[in-house]
Amino acid sequence: MKSLIIYATKYGSAAEVARRIKNQLDGNTELINVMTDPAPTPNHYDTVILGGSIYMGKIQKQLTNYINKNLEELKKKNVGLYICAGHPDKDYVLNEFRNAFPEDLYKHALVKDTLGYVFNFEKLRFFDKLILRAFKGDSVSTSELYDDRIASFSQAFNK
Repeated sequence: MKSLIIYATKYGSAAEVARRIKNQLDGNTELINVMTDPAPTPNHYDTVILGGSIYMGKIQKQLTNYINKNLEELKKKNVGLYICAGHPDKDYVLNEFRNAFPEDLYKHALVKDTLGYVFNFEKLRFFDKLILRAFKGDSVSTSELYDDRIASFSQAFNK
């Protein structure tokens, strides 16, 4: 199995999840940060996993641009979608997830899940700190990556 994981990350949580998924996938897996590196077309891959973090209700535009450019080819592949989001309301997160990806790709995806979050105030830019402080009600760094969900997500492609 030849897999491609394309992720977009601002502060590292989506990258850490991508690495954890890669370590659990069978076969050859290529890992690309679309924020810093050009991403190949999905043509030569059996599986394509796409992930990013939610900021103000959206995933990063670089990931959205990649998806829009390759949407028809992606719909021919085994696709996994993940987000990193830390909102405590599960319905709110599910709504953000559905809106982060094109509806037909979301429906096509073999696996889709929210796989955790990292709020690291030491890394945040000033404006992002203000937003997160208002959202959380404090400025305490917190992290929770869902290892059980990451394992389940990965295993779905190893079958």
